[in-house]
Amino acid sequence: MTPDIKARVLDAARATPSATRTSSLAFSWLVLPSSVIVAVALFFAFDGVRHGQGRPIWFYLASSIGWAAVASLSMWGALVRGTSAIGRPRTWLLSIAIGTPAVLFAMMFGLAVVYPEVTALHPERLGLKCLGLTVAAAAFPLLALALLRRGSDPVHPVATGAALGAACGASAGVMVEMWCPVAAPRHVVVGHVAPMIIMALLGAVLGARLMAMRPRGGPRPERATATTRS
Repeated sequence: MTPDIKARVLDAARATPSATRTSSLAFSWLVLPSSVIVAVALFFAFDGVRHGQGRPIWFYLASSIGWAAVASLSMWGALVRGTSAIGRPRTWLLSIAIGTPAVLFAMMFGLAVVYPEVTALHPERLGLKCLGLTVAAAAFPLLALALLRRGSDPVHPVATGAALGAACGASAGVMVEMWCPVAAPRHVVVGHVAPMIIMALLGAVLGARLMAMRPRGGPRPERATATTRS
């Protein structure tokens, strides 16, 4: 590299702003209050206070608090990059994307086994309204986080997006769990678990499209790596 080219590269690097990890994380967590406002607005718009009645108060509290705890852990695991500069390992992120809906379904099924009477409350409701509400409440934070992390993942953007999608779906599911009085297993699968899977798939697409780091004017990282190895 000639001194002239080296100087031009260094000047270009200095002129390109780069957010620190702390500031990027702060902006990511700023999405949280906005998402809560959206979820609360949807909750009251669909008469959430009266609509959620019918279950015993202990069941209502146990399912809501349990859902919120799992959603918080999944969001923390998806957002916080850890000590590595390239983020969490792919296995970690895929565990969040797959494990979050699995754990929440197991929790709801366990509560239904403990108190089976709750499954007799509106068992005919398939859960399409819950599915729509969850997707509507989760779409905003997922898209906002994907845009905030545009071009920031050089290794596994698809897994990162899937983990964020599942975490956003679980977080939106807290509001829907408080709104919905139905705990029949079929309803839980369609109305509460399926939206998380949908959001994980949508997050994977957004990860590949938005969060993947690509060199300007050059090949994609995967192709560049393959070329280098060959």
